Amino acid sequence: MEANKCGHKWIVSLTQQEEEGDLDCALIQAVSDLLKVNNFAIYINKHFSAPIPPTLINPKNGLKDVNSIQIQHLLNKATPNKVIVSHAYAHTTSYIPVYHLDDVTGVLIIETEHALKEQTCMMALHILNIYANQLWLLHKSRLDPLTELLNRQTFDKKVMEIVSGDGFLVPREGACKNRGWFLAIVDIDLFKNVNDNFGHVVGDKVIAKIAKLLKSNFRVEDYVFRYGGEEFAILFQASTQADAYNALDRLRANVAKYPFAQVEQLTISIGFLELQNIDTVSSLVNQADLALYHSKKTGRNKVTACSELTLYEDELTTQ
Repeated sequence: MEANKCGHKWIVSLTQQEEEGDLDCALIQAVSDLLKVNNFAIYINKHFSAPIPPTLINPKNGLKDVNSIQIQHLLNKATPNKVIVSHAYAHTTSYIPVYHLDDVTGVLIIETEHALKEQTCMMALHILNIYANQLWLLHKSRLDPLTELLNRQTFDKKVMEIVSGDGFLVPREGACKNRGWFLAIVDIDLFKNVNDNFGHVVGDKVIAKIAKLLKSNFRVEDYVFRYGGEEFAILFQASTQADAYNALDRLRANVAKYPFAQVEQLTISIGFLELQNIDTVSSLVNQADLALYHSKKTGRNKVTACSELTLYEDELTTQ
C-alpha cells in the first residue's frame, strides 16, 4: 500500500475490517507504510476498561521486549494526543498513545535515528485513533446487550480458535505454561419459576446479576458468554481438572449464598470438560451439556465433569 498524504487508504483499510486479527494486520501495515521502518512495537489493551497490561500485537519487530510493568508505567504517564520523545545512544524513541475517548489503551513505540516529523506523528496518532474506534465497535458487536457478556456468535469462534491452536498463542506473563483450556456450561436452576412468580423484568435482573457473579469469579483473560436464555458458557484455563472443578464449585457456592432481591436464593448447575482434541463446537457443547444434565438430574446445585459420566455409567452396569 503506497503512502498517501491524508491517510485515506489506511483509514479505509482499518474501518472495513470485521475481525480483530485482520484489524491488527491492517494497523501494522499502515504504521509500517507511514514510518518506512520496522523498528516499532504496538501494545494494545483489547479489554479497554479492564486493568490488565496491553498485549504486543506485532512480535516480529526490531525492538527489545518491554515488560508489562514498564508498559503500564508508560500508559499511566501517557495523555491522549500527546507524543513523548526521548533521546539516548544516538537514537530517538517516540511514544505515541493509542486512546479511545479519554482512555489511553495502548502505545506505539518507535525507534529512529532522527526525530520524527510532526506531520508523521500526527498521522500516526490519527491512524491509531481510527484503529481504537474500530476495535471498540468490534468489541461491542461481540457483547450480549442485557449482560454485557460475550455473545453466542463469539463463543463459536473462540472455541474453534482454542481447539485449532490458532488463538491464544501468547501466554500471560508469569502464567503456568502447563495449563489447559476448559469449557463449562452453566444453567440457572428452576429459572422458569422466577419468570412465572416474579415476572420477566425480575428475571432479566437475575440473569444480569448472575452474569456479574460469573465475571467476578474468573480472570479477565478468561471468557464468559451468555449462551442463550438462562444458560451461560465459560472458557477458562486451569492446571488440572481438579483445579477447574474447584474454580467452578466456588462459583456455584457464591451464587447459592448470594441474596437476590425478591427471589432471595437461587442455585446453578454446571457441566464441564477439558478441550483436548479438535472437535466441532456442537460436539463439545453436547458433551458439556450431558455433564450439566447429570448435575440437574442428581439434585441440581452441582458441578459435574464430563469425564465423570463414564464412571457413573460403569457403576450402573456393575450394579
